[in-house]
Amino acid sequence: MDRMRGRNAGSRFALFRKGARRIREGLEQIVFPEGAVCLGCGKISDGHALCPVCRAELENGELLESWNQEDIAGVPAWSIRPHRGLARKLVLTLKHGTERRAAAELTGMLRSRPDYFPSFPPDTVVTWVPMPKRRQRERGIDHGRLLAEGVAKELGLTCQALLLRMGGGRPQARLNMAGREQNLQNAFAPAEKIAFPVLLVDDVLTTGTTARRCIEALRAAGAKEITFLAMTRALGDG
Repeated sequence: MDRMRGRNAGSRFALFRKGARRIREGLEQIVFPEGAVCLGCGKISDGHALCPVCRAELENGELLESWNQEDIAGVPAWSIRPHRGLARKLVLTLKHGTERRAAAELTGMLRSRPDYFPSFPPDTVVTWVPMPKRRQRERGIDHGRLLAEGVAKELGLTCQALLLRMGGGRPQARLNMAGREQNLQNAFAPAEKIAFPVLLVDDVLTTGTTARRCIEALRAAGAKEITFLAMTRALGDG
């Protein structure tokens, strides 16, 4: 009985948060319509998501540590920018501020990809790390899907959900390495059999735990060619 009361209280709180967020977003749209302010500095914009100064920072900043490539579970794992500065702010604005324009700005960085960034066969399918349903309901946005759709658009590829979320509802950012591993044990399952190349997209690469678990599920479905791409890399976090 106490457990049921706790779940009911949690559900009511989630609905309250969702309602409060929608009211806040509505007020923000009245005071600052979409495109009125820069997502980076918050100053009045000219109708674009970023002002010229912030756009230059995103396109030209952190270049020495950009387009990092490493190996995760035998898969080439790419990250576009280090997880700091404006790139980090855009990720958080998308993830927690439900600002959809941030996804287009992040994936738009692919337009300046270097020559050594891989090209993909035309039958490659872009997919994303699915988030827990409860968190998606609370936020009212699936940021992973928005990023995957943006990547697919930039690269001229198909985007499709290939993974199902089975568990791992606790936020990864609050857990240490061991906790992350345990939280995502059996958290992902394939949605279908896979006989084509896959490009797996996520917002941030930190310890690589999420990427590994998703790669395992994709391989279990038959995927032979997998590439991972994160918008940012939390350098120094393993």
